[in-house]
Parts: sequence; C-alpha cells; structure tokens
Amino acid sequence: MNMLPIITTVVREYADVPESAINRDTDPLRDLNLTSYDLMGIIGRLESELGVSVAERDVRHLVTLGDLDDYIMARVGR
Repeated sequence: MNMLPIITTVVREYADVPESAINRDTDPLRDLNLTSYDLMGIIGRLESELGVSVAERDVRHLVTLGDLDDYIMARVGR
C-alpha cells in the first residue's frame, strides 16, 4: 500500500498538471514549480487528512513525492 494517489490528489490542487505528470520521482519544487509555501500547505493537508505528523526538521529531507510517501507510510497508524 502507498499514499501516492492521495498525495497526487492534494498536489494537483496546487499544481495545474495532469495526473500522468506526477510520480514517485517528482520533485514538487523543481518539477512542478511549486513554492516551499505550497509544499507546507500540501504537507499540512496530508497531516490533517491522514492523521500523521511531519516534523519540520524532516521536511528538508522530503525531496520527491516518493520520499513523502515513504515518510507517511512509516508513520501511518502510529
């Protein structure tokens, strides 16, 4: 199981791109031209919807959507 479909849905609210343009290797800042403010909004939405917490100190290590997916999956149900 992964959270990428949920992450993709939230990301598409911030970036006007087709779903096919988003995958695990997508860097939202570089590939989708989102801002760090957008990224924090995405993370905040995911925290609320999925009931997980993303530590601020960890955000800088979440470069791709796959990184974010792995991070969330490691914390779901904790």
